[in-house]
Amino acid sequence: MRAWMRVAGAAAGLTLAAGTAACTGADDDPVVAPTGPATTAIPSGGGPTPADGPLYHADGLDLCGRTDLAVLADLGLTVTRTDPTPPAVRPGAACLFEMRTSKGYEANLRVEASTPGTVEEARRLYRGTGQATTMRRIGAVDGAGEEAEAFGKQSEPGFRYAEYMVHSRTGNLVVKVWLAVGGDSYVPTSTLAEKSLDILAATRSAVPTA
Repeated sequence: MRAWMRVAGAAAGLTLAAGTAACTGADDDPVVAPTGPATTAIPSGGGPTPADGPLYHADGLDLCGRTDLAVLADLGLTVTRTDPTPPAVRPGAACLFEMRTSKGYEANLRVEASTPGTVEEARRLYRGTGQATTMRRIGAVDGAGEEAEAFGKQSEPGFRYAEYMVHSRTGNLVVKVWLAVGGDSYVPTSTLAEKSLDILAATRSAVPTA
């Protein structure tokens, strides 16, 4: 896995390097139905305590412009639309990239960075996302924050649609990456995982502290 990667701009209509993933079926446990990442509300809490340490602030961060899509180049995706709507009911930033494969299949990438006011609120948000998603839990992810875990799903809405979601928490920063790609066969979970974790690492490094 590549570690912290440089974040660059990405624009709608950008055609990523050619070549769809050569997928001959999932190489990991089966998972099942296209669903976007869960949106979880968290109750408001008090101000930060000294034990919280430095607090991250993602408000106003341009994740559509700062997310480097070069990591997806070998999937042969074309961005058709971006949506910078931030996460609901909590401070943060986000970007949804709507894409198409070279064969015209649907693909999506959503990147979120949420920065609640306290570490405890971030813990509740992190736990709530794992409880709310209908995707199958793959397991914990090492080296991606104080806590991190991944989820997957495969379904057939007229084509084969593979999804992968990873989220992590470090202090009051919760980052989530959801990558889903359609095709004649499932993109292997390991491929989606590698790319999602690269984007997760880059997003975490892009969020400033106070």
